Amino acid sequence: MRRYSVALLAAAATAGLVMTGAPSASAAAQLKSCSTSDGGASGGMQWNWTSKKTMDVALILADTEKDGAWVRIRLDITTGAGNRYSYGWRELHDGNGSNKTWTTTATHASGIVSARVQVENVKGSSPLATCYSGKAYNDYY
Repeated sequence: MRRYSVALLAAAATAGLVMTGAPSASAAAQLKSCSTSDGGASGGMQWNWTSKKTMDVALILADTEKDGAWVRIRLDITTGAGNRYSYGWRELHDGNGSNKTWTTTATHASGIVSARVQVENVKGSSPLATCYSGKAYNDYY
């Protein structure tokens, strides 16, 4: 398991360098991540709050097991109105040892109080295992 955490942290550091509005070097250590209980997927996020309603985020995903499954990640937020909202899935079908980073901006009209990622290891169309990272709380609240 340890080698996957190291790979995820390395991917996060790289994501911080290419992200528009990227966090400063001191903020680059901000990473919320998780690994599925079956060992098949590991993912996380690196973020920068830009307002009460907006965040820049890098979603980092790794396929960590030779199990014939594929992996996916999505951002899951709690809005200013107290509702949970999940953004669309980002998928990785390249197999064991592969990883990918997506950089994007997340916005919600009601505001974003907190954010986390959901990571899944998937075989066919059925999730084998799911995990959630810890939450990052918006500094503007």
